[in-house]
Amino acid sequence: MKTKIILLISGALALGLLLSGCVTGLTPSSWPGISADGATAYVASAAAVYAVNLENGNELWRFPEKADAKRSFFAAPVLTPDGQLIVGGYDHVLYSLNPQNGQVNWQYAEARDHWVGSVLVANDLIYAPNADYNLYVLNLKGELQWKFATRQAIWATPVTDSQRVYLGSLDRKVYAVDARTGKLVWDKALTGAILGSPVLGGDGRLYVATFGGDVFALDTANGEQLWEFSAGNFVWSAPVLSNGALYFGDSNGNFYALNASTGAQDWSLQPGSPILGAPLVTGDHVLFGTEAGNLYAVDTQGQNAWNLTVSGKLYGAPVAGSDLILVAPVEGQSLLIALDQAGVQKWAFTPVKK
Repeated sequence: MKTKIILLISGALALGLLLSGCVTGLTPSSWPGISADGATAYVASAAAVYAVNLENGNELWRFPEKADAKRSFFAAPVLTPDGQLIVGGYDHVLYSLNPQNGQVNWQYAEARDHWVGSVLVANDLIYAPNADYNLYVLNLKGELQWKFATRQAIWATPVTDSQRVYLGSLDRKVYAVDARTGKLVWDKALTGAILGSPVLGGDGRLYVATFGGDVFALDTANGEQLWEFSAGNFVWSAPVLSNGALYFGDSNGNFYALNASTGAQDWSLQPGSPILGAPLVTGDHVLFGTEAGNLYAVDTQGQNAWNLTVSGKLYGAPVAGSDLILVAPVEGQSLLIALDQAGVQKWAFTPVKK
């Protein structure tokens, strides 16, 4: 499985599939998805979803308890306000689990393809993007309320301002739909497939990165383009917006900070290894990982605070959990590594085979 993952990603990097917007050769991201809440981290990785104690790195439970060749998971699990853990599998099933023990509450099995992106939970609804081109919208009991169809796979989590839901598709379009009814409000064609989530600003702006290597600012009212920035190569993940700056990396190994109002570049770094995951802003630092296994922490001016190298490749985003920083390397010695805010390792989790 791990070898297959690396070959698929390396192929995408080498061929540069994105510049024309042709997406037929793209493969879903197959690296672990992490989320954290309170004292527990949840990791979706290949054959199982794991709950891990953030204090000591011990496994609390896994789902399923025994590996099942028909099931695999990579989208980060999401907690609902009423105490469910929602995670989609490559078996086309969306699961609601009890976060205390991993037992199944309900499952939705009407989708026709992989669940690649995490769900969005808002308005007492679950907005679930699927690779069968549809956004499925369920209530908290797992009952379908409506669905919205695009023209290609949807790999990224949508976002909402409560009135509208904004989603990107591999068909190169951003869609704004009514959050309650699913009625299309507007759509906007961009320069490449959209693999990362759109990002909402508080000023009526929507920021979108494309596999064509561009980042756009759009007006949420009508989709009108406000500015465009061209990166060195494709941008896989969503930018992160913090204090008026947008942070993101590209597949050429460039990391950027842009002025979110104007799209002007404030600074950039060149670690020299592809950056596929979204960054994490925590405290005064911006953290990002590279394919070479380097994790960098820089200040908001791009000055190095610390960096380290882990065993494996860092394709996913770092995640904050309690007072820790969590990373999940691919092809590494451990599935999950916990660091303190200075980059010192506190523990590492490696699942025991069952």
